[in-house]
Amino acid sequence: MKQEIEQFLGYVGTERGFSPKTVDAYRHDLGKFSEFADKELGKDWQVGDVDQYTIKAYMQFLADRGNAAVSRGRKLATLKSFFRYLTSEGRVKVAPTATIKMPKTQQKEPSYLTEQEYKRLLRTVQKNATKYFKARDTAIITMLLGMGLRLSELTELDVGNVNFEDGTIKVTRKGNQERILPANDEVMITLNRYLKSRENATAQQPLFLSKRNQRIGNGSVWHLVKKYLKQAQIEKDKLSPHTLRHTFATTLLRQGENLLTIKELLSHRNLRTTERYLHINGDDLKNAVNKISLTSK
Repeated sequence: MKQEIEQFLGYVGTERGFSPKTVDAYRHDLGKFSEFADKELGKDWQVGDVDQYTIKAYMQFLADRGNAAVSRGRKLATLKSFFRYLTSEGRVKVAPTATIKMPKTQQKEPSYLTEQEYKRLLRTVQKNATKYFKARDTAIITMLLGMGLRLSELTELDVGNVNFEDGTIKVTRKGNQERILPANDEVMITLNRYLKSRENATAQQPLFLSKRNQRIGNGSVWHLVKKYLKQAQIEKDKLSPHTLRHTFATTLLRQGENLLTIKELLSHRNLRTTERYLHINGDDLKNAVNKISLTSK
């Protein structure tokens, strides 16, 4: 089994071009399944010994231990990819995962900020950030709000990814795909102001630096976003840097942009993912009704 896993990971990392983080996630999921199969099938089991009942037992095992539907779905997706690879290589005749349905997940409405809230957030950064980090933190929050970047996409940026001449930024998105995305004037202004505070910054250096002048980590950005949201007294069910990505998409939708444009800017593979932003709150409904004119004049 270990040999098949390593070959599969090499395939998705090299031929499919998946990012190291995705490969590591696959490695983790397959390792957990291997541990379960050791107990279920015995230490000497082979990939051909796995059938649909083994997979179903594993899904039940995960559910019994409190794994949420989203988590179980991700692990099943990994197994489906793994066994599809094995069938294509002739290692197994039929993928035991083929008939296993993905767990049903409750589609939650994305948490996002209203225009009043995200402007308050930006003012809070300007007011509360220390002098040393004010330009950096302003640029980070502005980019998350103004471009809808994922956390890892932002932290992996280098100085050379920013093109001030045409107002674009080269971003490495899911699947290790590079995209050149447009940035509005506010984003470019905050980035220019921040980079002016960096002496002799070269194109190869990380765009955002930590206190130790190293590439800032995902955890550090996560904590600073949460800190400013709290200081701005913004309360939602779930707040994180991804909230700012949702805010970007929701703002575009409310400005009248079509879903296909938003899908491209967010690099969603499936339009159904983008359709989550077709949410309308009570105020929107009230305003929509009030616009209806029923007078006879």
